[in-house]
Amino acid sequence: MTTGMPAPGATPRPRRRGPRPRYAVDDVVRAAVEIADADGLDAVTFRAIAARLGTGVMSLYNYVPDKQQLVYAMTELVSAELDLPEASGDWRGDMHLVAGRQRDLVLRHPWLIEATTHLQPLGPATLAMLEFALGALEPSGLDIRDQLETIAMINGFVLNIVRAELAGRAAADDPAQQARQFAMLPDLLATGRYPRFAAIIAGGGTPETFDPAAHFDRLLDRILDGLVRPPGTP
Repeated sequence: MTTGMPAPGATPRPRRRGPRPRYAVDDVVRAAVEIADADGLDAVTFRAIAARLGTGVMSLYNYVPDKQQLVYAMTELVSAELDLPEASGDWRGDMHLVAGRQRDLVLRHPWLIEATTHLQPLGPATLAMLEFALGALEPSGLDIRDQLETIAMINGFVLNIVRAELAGRAAADDPAQQARQFAMLPDLLATGRYPRFAAIIAGGGTPETFDPAAHFDRLLDRILDGLVRPPGTP
């Protein structure tokens, strides 16, 4: 552990010239998160952040060198909201817990769909999520490679299912979009080339009441079911 004091006989670091910074890095990152939550990731610019903080654009480069590093910091910051407990020993229950909290996180911060990447630096919050998931999967019998691949697969599942959920919400609020989506359906079904889909429509289609959370849990169970191999299965 270091104390931050120069060693005896060492030359002290020169002080950076200019005024002392008015903000901390977290202030800049939180401002960026607020902009992204309101208007999307494309709206996050150094100019927009500077305007929100009431400072000069160039001064922000003292805190964050470029937008990609800023996005990494934003992802790390909001990942701390997951607030995961210790793994319980029920690996399926624990994976439902972490996936459900990830879903809630992405619904609060939809820009994460675009921002999330396998190149994300491992900070305290992202590493805490990974540590919980590894602990959750320990009783599953999966080896380390399979555990890591499972975590990556579920992370991707969460992002894709939330993307579809948000798109569905937007479409539900746009009758014109719904009309465009099904405009060709009567003519297509009349050809007789799609008997299975026609039977679904004739039977009333999908249920009228759709619960996104229950749908999420059903699909997650299908993924988890596929991880449990019968003895002797390669």
